[in-house]
Amino acid sequence: ESTFISNEVGEQFSLQELSDRSVSNPAIRRAELMVRVKGFEMVANHLGHVGEFYTLTPPSRMHASLHSGKTNPNYDGTTPLQAHEYLTHLWALIRAELHRREIRPYGFRVVEPHHDGTPHWHFLFFMPEEHCKTVREVMQYYALLDNGSEPGALKHRFRAEAIDPQKGSAVGYIAKYIAKNIDGHALEQDLYGNDAQTAAERITAWANIWGIRQFQQIGGPSVTVWRQLRKLNHTDDKELESIRKFATASDWAAFMLVMGGPTLPVRQHPIKPLYDHSRTLNPETGEIISVQHNRYKDEAAKRVAGVVFNGKNFDVRM
Repeated sequence: ESTFISNEVGEQFSLQELSDRSVSNPAIRRAELMVRVKGFEMVANHLGHVGEFYTLTPPSRMHASLHSGKTNPNYDGTTPLQAHEYLTHLWALIRAELHRREIRPYGFRVVEPHHDGTPHWHFLFFMPEEHCKTVREVMQYYALLDNGSEPGALKHRFRAEAIDPQKGSAVGYIAKYIAKNIDGHALEQDLYGNDAQTAAERITAWANIWGIRQFQQIGGPSVTVWRQLRKLNHTDDKELESIRKFATASDWAAFMLVMGGPTLPVRQHPIKPLYDHSRTLNPETGEIISVQHNRYKDEAAKRVAGVVFNGKNFDVRM
């Protein structure tokens, strides 16, 4: 609150103000995720697709303690990050196999900790109904590759549940998972009877400590492009302007459809992020150097500066 920065036109803002306006603010982060989940569901309904909810859990040897809280005698010392990397590799194998079969489910992945800090993954997926059986079989096969005959493996390693529209929407189904992993919004307690807000703070700390990405979109358009379009003012390009309006109106479903649908590969998307490739000359050596460096004096990662559409750059800084 006491640290201020100013921009090129002399406007001043506190770091707290800027944080509150961005996805660093838990409320904004949660709202954006819910907008995107709702958009996925609307597109799925439009396409006649169904929803599925899956859970992947690591083998028992990666869990530090049993459900009772006692030390797991079979624990092999796996850290939460190593267990997360195991699930990441598992998902890479699953996704590759599904792609070979030309099956591309789309939706979201949520990572949360067990009581002992071991991560498990939840997926909310949408897909044509005829793909559900194959997706379940493939995911279960890979989930049980590692010591799949151990007691409880068949029950706990992979769980699947069809989303029944008669019982509620997919958005309502995943809302509690998003809330309890961000800020505990509209929840009183977690599964263990702890205050939901406090539990959410602990989960966020757990994810930060281990470098675990809690939420990941599977399929669909680029959220980076979405955010950059929302920063743009009115454009003279009529086609881009119509797409920009979908983004500023928080209509993720319409935005997804004009971007090519939920399963179009990223390289084929009509709008791409614009990165800042600014360079300058070292006055002493004449060497071309990067304008931006990190605190270790290494070249900083390129910053997103807008979007590219039909070969034309639209810079949000202009």
